[in-house]
Amino acid sequence: MAIETAPAFVTTTVNGYTIRTTTTSSPLSHTNNSLVSTIILPSADAIENKKIIMGLDIKVAFARTATLKLEASHNGTDWIDLETLDASVSYSTGIQSYLVDLTGVYTPNFRFHYNTSGFAVGTSGTLQFFFAYK
Repeated sequence: MAIETAPAFVTTTVNGYTIRTTTTSSPLSHTNNSLVSTIILPSADAIENKKIIMGLDIKVAFARTATLKLEASHNGTDWIDLETLDASVSYSTGIQSYLVDLTGVYTPNFRFHYNTSGFAVGTSGTLQFFFAYK
């Protein structure tokens, strides 16, 4: 299993909330690969010590369910699981949102990690990661 990286986040503002969304990912190059977001920096996105909305929008269906985790790192290279957002993300198209409690959590780097278990999710699915905060 190899780790592939999703496109960068873009920013919009809705009713005073910052919404960060990646552009649509490319299909995975191998059926068992996983997909991570680019690094989310709390110095740029004030998400530490808050409850926020995080999730993904599956644009083209995957072949099966997969895991979705939020990870943290002290250096942007070595990652630990911070929270399992969903142990069985639906493979169908559509938005899946999660309320994430980062109260008391301080780290220099966050990222999403889709298909951490290396399931055979196929090579046609695409998605967008997103998060929202105030």
